[in-house]
Amino acid sequence: MRYFLLSKLIISTVLLIFNKIILSNYLTGISLDTDELVDKSKWINLENIKPKPDFILNNYPIKSGNNIMFLDEFVGNFYINSFDTILKKWDINHYINNVQPEKINSPLDILTNWISDEKTGKSYLTPTFLSDNVLIFDTINMLLSSSASNPASLTTNPSEASLLSYDKYAQVLISNGQILFIGGQLDDNVKRSMDNLLIYDTINDTWQTMNTTGNAPEPRIYHTAVSTPDGRVIVFGGVSKESVPALPHLSVLDTSKTPYDWSTPTVENPIGAFSGHSSIMVDNHYMISLFVNSFSSDIYKLNVSDPLKYKWSLLAKSSDNDDNSVNNASTTFSINNSFTPIQTEISAVASSSFNEDISRVRLAIIMIFVILLLACISILVYYKKKQKDKDSTNDEKEKNVA
Repeated sequence: MRYFLLSKLIISTVLLIFNKIILSNYLTGISLDTDELVDKSKWINLENIKPKPDFILNNYPIKSGNNIMFLDEFVGNFYINSFDTILKKWDINHYINNVQPEKINSPLDILTNWISDEKTGKSYLTPTFLSDNVLIFDTINMLLSSSASNPASLTTNPSEASLLSYDKYAQVLISNGQILFIGGQLDDNVKRSMDNLLIYDTINDTWQTMNTTGNAPEPRIYHTAVSTPDGRVIVFGGVSKESVPALPHLSVLDTSKTPYDWSTPTVENPIGAFSGHSSIMVDNHYMISLFVNSFSSDIYKLNVSDPLKYKWSLLAKSSDNDDNSVNNASTTFSINNSFTPIQTEISAVASSSFNEDISRVRLAIIMIFVILLLACISILVYYKKKQKDKDSTNDEKEKNVA
């Protein structure tokens, strides 16, 4: 597994694609208001920072202040691997002793991101089945718990909720403590309409749905969503069906209105259709998006300071072909706003390969554990038998003496 730290541009959260991580928490020498590019010389390979985790089973990070945490579970025990972005060091295999209730049905293998609330220090891992509860990790008190409610209460027949899946959505936390589930896919590959949102209230631990107003974008999967301080939710990318980009590529949901309202902004320098990418909000005025394919992992920024006009530009280029110009890199994804199918295909292949690697690691650990357990049992049985034989011999000698 490879980890990369961008030393000059350290963003306020994490961008994670496959097994690559970009960590940040301060800006030094680089202004997002200019077109200055971050070059390769400012990347540091975290493989050289030791001690480091041998592996991370769960590939979705938790943001906690200056730390990036990875929560994993093995044989019912939960532990944290944490990277300090200031000290640039790992704190590995820190076990979580405070788990409520003691037994949690861990959903750590579900394919959703942790949603972190910087104000409370709590992070939320949302379910992919309507009968599952939300996993809640308090990074301040190191407390792991689960919600008392789940979306099954919203179904017409809650007893059948365990059969209903909902995944590939984009989830985003807004200022009132709500987590919005945008788009995504239901059972039988049915895309969820974008004009009806599933909402989890993190403050009251309740669920609801809301019908939106305005011109809702096309249903989609493999998209991202970020929120701004003034109540806008910016939705970018995704596909409406296999290899077909969902339109429009960029949409805005205004959560300062009730009900929430969709609109399509004017976009300068569009970069075309993305899917399977990551996006975060930085410095309140910029959305940073990372897309990784077989030859590059380019990072783009979107200036959202003007609610009526949004502007894309290239922030950092990480390509094996250094001779390519910045303009050519941008054009790769923006000729006639055409969609490049390899983006989705590569994402799926890489994700599948990564999950297979994780499964192999889990299997190897379980096998080692079983072998050690059997060895301990064999040794115990051997010594008990030896002691029994010794006792029998002593009894026989005592009888002979008598």
